Amino acid sequence: MTTTTVRERPLSRRGMISMGAVLGSSLTLVGCGNDDESTPAGSTGSGGAFPVTVEDKFGTVRIAEQPERVLSLGRTDHDVLLALGVVPVGLWQFIPTMKRGVGSWAEPSLGGKTPTFLKPPFDFEKVASLDPDLIVNVQSGGDETEYRTLTDIAPTVGLPGGAAANTVPWRDSTKLIARAVGRAAEGEKLIADTEALLKAAADRNPAFAGKTVSILLAFGGKVGVYTTGDTRMQIVSALGLKPSPYVTGLGEDTYFVELSAEKTGEADADVVILLSQQQLPLAATLKQYPQIAEMKAAREDRLVFPADPAVGLALSSASVLSIPYAVKGLEPLLREALA
Repeated sequence: MTTTTVRERPLSRRGMISMGAVLGSSLTLVGCGNDDESTPAGSTGSGGAFPVTVEDKFGTVRIAEQPERVLSLGRTDHDVLLALGVVPVGLWQFIPTMKRGVGSWAEPSLGGKTPTFLKPPFDFEKVASLDPDLIVNVQSGGDETEYRTLTDIAPTVGLPGGAAANTVPWRDSTKLIARAVGRAAEGEKLIADTEALLKAAADRNPAFAGKTVSILLAFGGKVGVYTTGDTRMQIVSALGLKPSPYVTGLGEDTYFVELSAEKTGEADADVVILLSQQQLPLAATLKQYPQIAEMKAAREDRLVFPADPAVGLALSSASVLSIPYAVKGLEPLLREALA
């Protein structure tokens, strides 16, 4: 296993990145979010003893001191940081409609700050300009070239070993990020609280137990289904539901499988949760996707389609911050569909 060590920060780090023109990234800085005078991510609450070491896919990461400027590049890593009381200096604005870069469930945790936005392929010059002392890139694609370049800027915690790209279980990402910022105990409490919330919802709804479920995504005229390897399915399974036979048969090698119009009906289940990239009413969505309208679950009113798009986004984010929001929105809809 390769060992990743913390490098001392050279005074000319930004110049070094510029000279290298890292991986062809744009060297033009685009101003977005807070400027450098905004308050950095602080270490409120109980911090852990430093240095700390964590393991990721690429080896051992040593973090010498309590990080004060944490950069979040993983798809939903910022949710974990915010739940721990750490406001990142920058983050991947995964959903463009999220004007502050995070879901509505996480906005209160930002306080008065709006982090700088980045998006892949990351502009490494811009990353360096934020002067991070820790980069978290856990919910990521696990690209090694990207990872090695980021470690030249600051200690970087990447995809956990054995995890599939962009599908790190929420418990694992919480543990890894919490340890990296010196808040392992707080991370364990967040996990315990979230598990308790899921169990309480399952206990309130014994009718969910053993009922089959599929989760579909309508996007660009196409339809796909999430597999048992995906965090969305793992969350609804914690409520007592079980994957439909079709979903179970897909295995866990990938988190999402596109369905042909002819195959869509095979994903039928006792309840089908429908997510959509377009913010259209259900009737308009079914008109655009007749293959879903023809499913037995749709014809028998066992199709769950959250009117609040944030519920679907919260389910997709699958973090300790978003799961309570997703459960609150889905629970009454599932109860009605399975009545």
